[in-house]
Amino acid sequence: MSGVYAGHGPADDEAFAKWRGAEIQTATDFMGTPTWQQIGHPFVLSLAWRTDHALRLVLSVPMWPDAGGSFKEVASGVRNRYFRALAKTLIDEARGNTIIRLGWEFNTPFFRWQVKTPDDAAQFALAWRQAVRSMRAVPGAHFQFVWNPDLSDDGIDPALAYPGDDYVDDIGLDVYDRSRHPGQTPQQRWEGLLHERYGLMWHADFAAAHGKPLAFPEWGLVHDPDIRTAGEDDPLFIRNMHAWFASHNTAFENYFADPSAHGAAFDIDGDHFPKSAKVYRQLFGSGE
Repeated sequence: MSGVYAGHGPADDEAFAKWRGAEIQTATDFMGTPTWQQIGHPFVLSLAWRTDHALRLVLSVPMWPDAGGSFKEVASGVRNRYFRALAKTLIDEARGNTIIRLGWEFNTPFFRWQVKTPDDAAQFALAWRQAVRSMRAVPGAHFQFVWNPDLSDDGIDPALAYPGDDYVDDIGLDVYDRSRHPGQTPQQRWEGLLHERYGLMWHADFAAAHGKPLAFPEWGLVHDPDIRTAGEDDPLFIRNMHAWFASHNTAFENYFADPSAHGAAFDIDGDHFPKSAKVYRQLFGSGE
């Protein structure tokens, strides 16, 4: 399945599909989650997605809300009722097949549920199991759960936070065209993405060892003129990612194209990536 994250709600995603000249099947989105109550009953998300059931939602669900929490708290089961409430909300809105990416990019410092230590990793896995059991237990649930680190050579081994094959459907990875070293050529940058300690090769090997499909809830180009590690307009990255999806058991891939994110740093249908946009539309869209 091929899709996008182009903004909150399906209207922007469908506009992206029209731009590329081919339908999309999946769309990533994120919950606004100030409190536990809003995790269980995400009104804004529900309103945005109420009218469009053609797209399969890939929903980014936080491990706990902005108001606070911890791995141990979620792992204890005291918050299970909110995950059950979320499941019921989705099922009542005919989205019992939603793909859930719980605690995404846990191996980075970007989110409050960052896994920093082996104890964090063990508690993350326990918390994940609590949430998955809670959501699966609701009648009408057909959710798909994607375990989703980021492509990063920093931090702890993501495998320490793996909750077990019974609780995971797809092995996800978020992949962006950037390097750890300035001034690299597109080929050098791609080799880095392949062979970093927790890069694309690690991802493929880990998924194969667990008999799971790959998934890419976020992937894309990067525009950042202030640094020399961003790939900028890089058609090779688009070609290589397309070939990677085709040569591996890939459940879904969603290009990250939200124009409001980081000053349109990933917006392939904007002004930053004309050569890459042409290649993307040839490979993923109308072919023109």
